[in-house]
Amino acid sequence: MSKKESEFNHSIEKGILYGLSQSLTIAIGYAPVAITFGILATQFGLTFWEAGLMSFFVYAGASQFIAIEMIHQGAAPLMIGVTTLIVNIRHFLMSLSVVPFFPERTLLWSLGLAQGLTDESFVLNTKVLKDVEGEENRRRVMLGINSGAFVTWVSLTILGGLIGKWLPVQFSGFQFALLALFIILTTMSLSRKNYITYLIAAVMAVVLKLLIPGKIYLIISVILAAGIGAWWRGRKGSHRVGLNSQKSS
Repeated sequence: MSKKESEFNHSIEKGILYGLSQSLTIAIGYAPVAITFGILATQFGLTFWEAGLMSFFVYAGASQFIAIEMIHQGAAPLMIGVTTLIVNIRHFLMSLSVVPFFPERTLLWSLGLAQGLTDESFVLNTKVLKDVEGEENRRRVMLGINSGAFVTWVSLTILGGLIGKWLPVQFSGFQFALLALFIILTTMSLSRKNYITYLIAAVMAVVLKLLIPGKIYLIISVILAAGIGAWWRGRKGSHRVGLNSQKSS
């Protein structure tokens, strides 16, 4: 078998099943949190199928914990919607970061892949898709990753809801499990080439947090850091080209 044929077969193997196998990392992290959400949802007055439908349609992790707490306190639906929108507004930037992997995507594929985009699946997808050749293969891999995580979250939410009636236990700290999983996956995907961008984003997020109320500081810090990082890398690239030109002449 030629090298070209070997590489082609290797890329074909990276399809839905490959994505599902990669999603195991997320599924393990989701399991205790999803079960806990189902239990809390039923203890706060939702039925197990209502908790399952929330996970199916909303699928927003920490925002779902916020939502059931607000429902329990009698908050208006509009306030709940606005609050979860603000919490999840970062997904707008995450979606834009994934778009370059699928230049020929259709609207149907875009909607399907966007539904499965969470903090954890975003980090894992951006890490895995870099090594997948061909847009069609990348779609299948992302579909596998997103499907594995999505099915785990929804099914274990329902399981938690079913046992919630018989397990009157007070839980605390499980919301942090999603953040911890996101931090671990992010750390695994860090690149030395972008360390300046990471550092700038961290510093600006801390500074803007002190100056700007709400969550919008996250969006601003990411946009500014990405712009500065792109400018810096472009400047370094131009400098290298100039040096190479001088050497060749």
